[in-house]
Amino acid sequence: MRTARFRERLFAFLVDTALVGVIGHLLGLPILVWAALGIVYIAVSLLVLRGRTPGKVLLRLRVVGQRSERGGLRLWQVVLRPILYVLELALLCGGFLVALVARDRLALHDMLLDTRVVKVTRG
Repeated sequence: MRTARFRERLFAFLVDTALVGVIGHLLGLPILVWAALGIVYIAVSLLVLRGRTPGKVLLRLRVVGQRSERGGLRLWQVVLRPILYVLELALLCGGFLVALVARDRLALHDMLLDTRVVKVTRG
């Protein structure tokens, strides 16, 4: 499995962001509440879809733990990943942009959580 490219990750992120926006709009939630909705959406997706979100499913990407035998995520990684997403977005996407220049294509949250996003050929 190769590490996902930045543009693949970006497109998956945009799909997930659009879905959170649609859900937030349909539920009539104020925009300020959408960050909390996004955290829940990502965490639940990572749990239920085994390291994927709907955007990652579409692009055949998966978040994996770098130190686990099968690449599965630990619960603390699932919980902290979406929280770090929101913090990085609040900091003008700086943590995401690290993946543009990092040799191993890891974003800041990947480095902190010992995860990476990979392209999968099946499943």
